[in-house]
Amino acid sequence: MTRAAGQEDGTQATKDGPIAGLTHYFEAVETLAGEFRQTTRDDNGEVIEEASGRFLMARPQRFIWDYRTPWEQLIVSDGEQLWVHDVALEQVVVRPLEEALGVGAAQLLSGDLSRLEENFSLTAGGEDVVILRPTDPAWDFQRVRLELADGVPASITVEDGLGQRVEVRLRDLTLNPEVSPDRFEFEPPAGVDVMQGS
Repeated sequence: MTRAAGQEDGTQATKDGPIAGLTHYFEAVETLAGEFRQTTRDDNGEVIEEASGRFLMARPQRFIWDYRTPWEQLIVSDGEQLWVHDVALEQVVVRPLEEALGVGAAQLLSGDLSRLEENFSLTAGGEDVVILRPTDPAWDFQRVRLELADGVPASITVEDGLGQRVEVRLRDLTLNPEVSPDRFEFEPPAGVDVMQGS
């Protein structure tokens, strides 16, 4: 059986298949809300950490990533600044978003397709799977596997060069909910230490 054009054999994806599905997601979904479960595995495939919470995102690059278990951490971007609030440490780290942009699920979901295509080569890795490989060899990961379900990302797995994998599974999604821009404004709680990130 021959491979479909664009599957992960080094060829570029065609205009149909999962690349088209991802393109449609970026064109059709401006806001997205739901729950996530994050699993980190070591190079042997053993689970070393599990976390879960809720998220909200809106283009461009605005998001709230609210970890509830096993710790409380709130990550908020208004499109310009990124705040990371560690509740237990009573600490907030803030930095310009452009300095913090990497390959987190929140940044992938809330970004735009043109920037994605600038930073990654996109190939199909199966019927509903897009493989993203960074074009900059300096990035500290090798591959992102993005799985679509009904035209919306269902899981994002980031693999680093040392064998560690972080998988984020999305569920209970609401597409294009009405979201006020001020939802993405963050005011550090009274009494916490606020530090500028580097």
